[in-house]
Amino acid sequence: MFKDPDVFDIGREPNPHVGFGGGGPHFCLGRHLAKLEIECLFRSLIQQCERVELVAEPRRLRSNFINGIKEMTVRFVPAGASA
Repeated sequence: MFKDPDVFDIGREPNPHVGFGGGGPHFCLGRHLAKLEIECLFRSLIQQCERVELVAEPRRLRSNFINGIKEMTVRFVPAGASA
């Protein structure tokens, strides 16, 4: 289906993600651990940061089914950093 299928390419399109799907043949058994790890990462990061700044205007996801943000670039400012 893909050119160079053995190469990791995070920007490959079209590539409908099914790794965290809600059942079916592609249901990820480790999704709960992955979600917990991400939560721990952000909790730790937020403890070390004074603030999070928006760098650019968010790009909205264009969909008939989901209202969301496709891309939002931010900057994490460490605690004690000057303005």
